[in-house]
Amino acid sequence: MNAQPSPRRLWAVVRDNRDFRRLYTANAVSQMGDWFNVVALFSLLLELTGKGQAVAIALLTRFVPSFLAGPAAGVLADRLPRRTIMVASDLLRAALVLCLLFIRRPDQVWIAYAVVTAHSIVSAFFEPAQAALLPNLVSPEDYPLAATLENSLWSITLAAGSALGGACLAFTGRDVAFGLDALSFVGSALLISRLPKGLAKRLDRDASTLQQEVREPGSPIENLLGLHELREGFRYVATHAKVRAILAVKAGFGLTLGGALVLLAYFGEKVFAHGNGLGIATLWTARGVGSFAGPFVAFWLVGTDEHALRRSVHWAFALLVVCYTAFAVSPHIAEAAIALAIANAGGSILWTSGSTLLQRFVPDAVRGRVAAAEMGGFMLALTGSTLTVGLLLDRGVPARWLMTACGLAALAPLAFWASQQRAFEVADAAAQR
Repeated sequence: MNAQPSPRRLWAVVRDNRDFRRLYTANAVSQMGDWFNVVALFSLLLELTGKGQAVAIALLTRFVPSFLAGPAAGVLADRLPRRTIMVASDLLRAALVLCLLFIRRPDQVWIAYAVVTAHSIVSAFFEPAQAALLPNLVSPEDYPLAATLENSLWSITLAAGSALGGACLAFTGRDVAFGLDALSFVGSALLISRLPKGLAKRLDRDASTLQQEVREPGSPIENLLGLHELREGFRYVATHAKVRAILAVKAGFGLTLGGALVLLAYFGEKVFAHGNGLGIATLWTARGVGSFAGPFVAFWLVGTDEHALRRSVHWAFALLVVCYTAFAVSPHIAEAAIALAIANAGGSILWTSGSTLLQRFVPDAVRGRVAAAEMGGFMLALTGSTLTVGLLLDRGVPARWLMTACGLAALAPLAFWASQQRAFEVADAAAQR
């Protein structure tokens, strides 16, 4: 399969797949609101505390709970109707975001951390359900294009939402930004609820049937808690070298990204001295522009077959090394934004290529658990990077040195990915016998 992402082919995926179109629209609505929230929340925390550590804590309360909830979320995504999980998650997140309206003083910052923690737990159940459902909404040959569209949507909403969020912050205030985010989740829930019930039930039955074929029954308590299914997911990953290598791709990306996210807020507000959220909005908009372009350029240049996707991962890690370092030495926000856009093109290529490879290898019956494992590894690496950079930043280590370190950290996953290519070759040779 080597589907090229031409405008005609991309439009055909949206036009010919009604259920994918509904999910895509729902994500567009909720993700746009998310970026309003990010700009407003980070600006609020820096205003109330004056410390980069506050942003790091907010990121940690977003990452750590998601990592801890991931295994249970993966089991539920393979056990319950995925549409139901997604609708319930959206409605709960809408209610949580509204709680941010109560934050007015420094002694109320804990509310932000509590809300982000609960929001993260709920989102941890939404993401594996969506990742497991998406391949069932399009044909196998259309999946790389659908994944590219999903990634480009994240990028577009990042760019547009950050820019509009900055404008909203400047002209209408944070309360409006938080209110719009809550409304976006309600809109997403309404759209997802329109996915056909019959389709969701049929997919769940198919997954259940396949699970019964490949697993031994566990004890009643194990089945109730999902422990047996969780062990099945671990066993599947442990016995598939290709899958293990691909899971490491996003973990490696998280190793560089977590610290960079802390530093973007600090650079925007402090280093480049663009206050009131405008500096943060500028840099996050640059992230979105680069993330949007990355997979389209990569797929157009090298294609979407397995070997092309694997090569794309190599080049993407190299872009992170070079461009985060270039960001660190940029004298002005304009140059930094360009370097950041190119770096995020690399990150976006990593995300899309890794997801496409994984969905090609993993059967539906364990897809939710493997998706949760992938997200768990990413969140664990992201958490470690975020915590380390946040602590070092508030202990006086220059922000430019730390951004350089984030770029150089990508050398480790680049070397690991290169070392794992032999596992792909061995698996391919075995499959051809």
